[in-house]
Amino acid sequence: MLFRLLWRGTTALLFLLAGGPTSGQQYAFRQFTSQNGLAQSQVRTMAQDANGYLWFGTLGRASRFDGQYFHNLTLQDGLPDAQVSAMLRTRDGRFWMGAGNSLVQVVGRELHNAPLPPESKGARILGLAETTDGSLYIGTDGGGLFVRGPDGIRSAPGYPADTAGNVRCVMALKDGS
Repeated sequence: MLFRLLWRGTTALLFLLAGGPTSGQQYAFRQFTSQNGLAQSQVRTMAQDANGYLWFGTLGRASRFDGQYFHNLTLQDGLPDAQVSAMLRTRDGRFWMGAGNSLVQVVGRELHNAPLPPESKGARILGLAETTDGSLYIGTDGGGLFVRGPDGIRSAPGYPADTAGNVRCVMALKDGS
């Protein structure tokens, strides 16, 4: 009887200890909204530029965050479209955004816009990826896949845009292709 009681007590104690508090990494989260200065509450993409700023693409502009304050880019600042759905920092430190149907390069406080060619049918840019040769692949919502190389932006060679127009995400493989 005493043995059973000790066994049950030890077993119960082990279960209590195993289910009790454990030490581990604690993560702190802080939520930012338009009340804190974020351009719009529906964030579609985010990236970090070469200077360490965090960028957020939203349905209503782009926001750059310095850790304390937001700076918002608007149509008046040169954004070709308020909806920013893709962002990418390339290996050489250049920073790109997909705003509507245009590829936008951010250079300091200047925006350099390059619209997609007419065969994109006005499709919005949804994804960006860089290959090892520095080419940018551009996925769109309804226009197919495009590539920006030294000769400008063109349809990706061999990509069947007529049957696969929606490219929501683009990623380069480990070998950079």
